[in-house]
Amino acid sequence: MTDKTMGLPDLPYLRKLLGHAWVHAEIVGKNPTHSLGRWQKSAPNNPWVPYVEELVKFILTDKRIKFVPKDLRRKLKAEYVSTLAEMESAVFLAQQGFGVTLEPTAPKKGADLRADWEGTPYFVEIRDVGFSWEEDRINLISKEIFARLNAVPSSYSVALTIGNTYTANSSQLKAAIAVVIDALEVLKEDKPKNATLYYAHPNGKLLNPGGDLGDFRGGMLSRREKQYQDIVDKADIIARFSFLGKQRTGTPATLSRKLKLPPEPVKTHERLKSILVDKISQLPKDSRGIVILEVSEQFMLSEFTIMSALYGDLEVQFPPVSGPGEPVREMTTKSNERGFFGQTSRVSAIVIHKRMMEDGQIKGSWQVYPTNRANADTIRLNLAELERFGDIGDRKHLSAESAPNHNDGRVVGK
Repeated sequence: MTDKTMGLPDLPYLRKLLGHAWVHAEIVGKNPTHSLGRWQKSAPNNPWVPYVEELVKFILTDKRIKFVPKDLRRKLKAEYVSTLAEMESAVFLAQQGFGVTLEPTAPKKGADLRADWEGTPYFVEIRDVGFSWEEDRINLISKEIFARLNAVPSSYSVALTIGNTYTANSSQLKAAIAVVIDALEVLKEDKPKNATLYYAHPNGKLLNPGGDLGDFRGGMLSRREKQYQDIVDKADIIARFSFLGKQRTGTPATLSRKLKLPPEPVKTHERLKSILVDKISQLPKDSRGIVILEVSEQFMLSEFTIMSALYGDLEVQFPPVSGPGEPVREMTTKSNERGFFGQTSRVSAIVIHKRMMEDGQIKGSWQVYPTNRANADTIRLNLAELERFGDIGDRKHLSAESAPNHNDGRVVGK
């Protein structure tokens, strides 16, 4: 008996890409583990399975899209959320008239897509940004820390509290892990019952064999005590060691986020900026680089957050007055240009993509944010180019035609 005769969706294009047996087990089966299958089991009339079927149909049948089937098959099975964002972007760009190549530099690292328009290539990197970003960050950091400490014999366990600026595989994290391992070596000699390490990247480190360090601020401080207090205040990693009684082949560890008291506002724009910085290395230099952010599961992402992350914080300015009694003129606002675009020449525009449910169907919006970087090393896109990637809104003044010293799509430095 086929799935179709059982009243289940036929899904011919998903079957063609992923295989009949896999679709039968993981999408329309009794105990699926894939995200699509869980949707199908919990809500047989859900829009997601038909939506992905249509995306796969377009990719398999439209000649404007080039891809390696085995690579897409592998990614869709294992990395559904990020692969869905890549598929949506490929289909959207092909519908806009681009020729699209998935993973154009594979097996080498590079952009997720290359979109070509009349001989001009655009390199596109795609990032899914949702509530899970912070959890992903902590999970990846945990794996790296646990793998390193599990290979270090010691008679201690360590409970780590980590700050918001750390990311997996970064030089900052590697330096912090090395400091923790050095502390374990120091503790071998006297074997205190408890000890606490305070580390303020890059050079501030303080190991207290008695556990948590007291607050020095109650009285007059010596120079050394002031140095200690400064490290404690600025510590972005705190490691608390507990003696286990005997040496083990590895060092067990736990990890938690650092909480500041009093609590500080969530700096979502800084988090968004960090996500973007992580992506730019995938884009080639001296090219038209595009980053597409999929923000359907957004983390308090407002227009203010996007503008602050990309262009910098707004600063309020009042024209100077020449003397007493002169009326204060109207204030002006301008970006301090400390946003993401000010840090890189590789990105010509950011595209914010968001899925929406309308009348039971999944639809997408695409908002374009052009770079405002006016350096000779940055390629600015003209208005026609920008509009092929989505709705530019009230940001037309950032197109190449409006840039200072515009010259054939490239901004020439002053």
